Amino acid sequence: MVPWLRMPKVLVSNNSQLLRHLASPPFRRLSLDLLVVSSGDDALTTAQQETPQLAIIEAELPGLSGYEVAKRIKADIPGCKVVMVMGKRIHADQMQKVAESGCDEVLIVPMSADELYDVVSNELDLPRHGSEKFSIELVHDHRVIDGHVTNLSIDGARLVLSEPVPENTLLDLIIRSDTDDEDDPITLRARVVWAQRSDRETVVGASFEDLAENARARLAELTQWEIVEDTERTRIVIKGDITEATSFDELLPVMVGRVDFDLSQVRYMNSLGVREWVDFLNRANVQGYEFHTCSCAFILQASMVEGVLGRGTVTSFFAPYHCHGCDRQEEKLLQSAAILAANYEPPTFTCPDCDGQMSFDDIPERYLGFLRPATTTPDD
Repeated sequence: MVPWLRMPKVLVSNNSQLLRHLASPPFRRLSLDLLVVSSGDDALTTAQQETPQLAIIEAELPGLSGYEVAKRIKADIPGCKVVMVMGKRIHADQMQKVAESGCDEVLIVPMSADELYDVVSNELDLPRHGSEKFSIELVHDHRVIDGHVTNLSIDGARLVLSEPVPENTLLDLIIRSDTDDEDDPITLRARVVWAQRSDRETVVGASFEDLAENARARLAELTQWEIVEDTERTRIVIKGDITEATSFDELLPVMVGRVDFDLSQVRYMNSLGVREWVDFLNRANVQGYEFHTCSCAFILQASMVEGVLGRGTVTSFFAPYHCHGCDRQEEKLLQSAAILAANYEPPTFTCPDCDGQMSFDDIPERYLGFLRPATTTPDD
């Protein structure tokens, strides 16, 4: 059985906003087994009896505090992830308690259902919005050849093959998605425009020939962007690399109202890609937009280059963390509201490997530059 189909147990505070969000369509599709508790003592007892995979608990609970509950859960059930829910007014003592509690993430109320979904899916490693998986089979002259795709776009592909392939060779790329009918895959005809042979492999650049409109649209969904309909607002998941070869022209006509961008799958942005992105936002005829689950690659550009956020704001983002005790490195999902409430002080977390402290692994003033208001220089 696929792990995420086992109805994960989720311990949750009896909070009307949390429970309302957890009853929304995206969560119903996940079929979570909710264990609702009203006090800290009830939370700890239920956790010890039911061993949930995730606990979403308020910091201020009757009886045992949420901080103490988190600490006890992490000690008794190491595999359980804990999300601490806090209000917008956070002081230094509370952030110290967060670090000591061993919780895995901090969530600030109020939040939207989509923001909660981002957190839950991240902590439980569940399917995320627009995270459709697909496989590619390479065929030459009706024969499957050994190789893999290292870069795929609507214009072509970069391939690494185990055998020599000359220029002008025609290849078929057969793409099977985990949501498509297995008997009806996408078949793309590609022509090798350049090939470089080494002792063990051939690196190939191929361009697509006579790409049908439906195949082009489907390929764009898999590799560049995907529109998710069953969210509170239209969510557009941007994928892959943003470079000079990236075009968002086909996305502009389908963007309406207010839009949430999911940028967790953006792997890389170069300077020319940044220019394309800024131009895209300038041409986007929508009421407004926000950026969610932004990747480190996107945040680094947003903090350095003016215009990357356009007129939007970042609600959540990934940040690098490092444990100096065991050298573990990982990216943690942070809420902008939590950073702002803590006066730009990134939280620390307990390392799941050695129980040491995982700390923010960058210069806060540089990495978090996108959160700071723009400064203006007075006229002379």
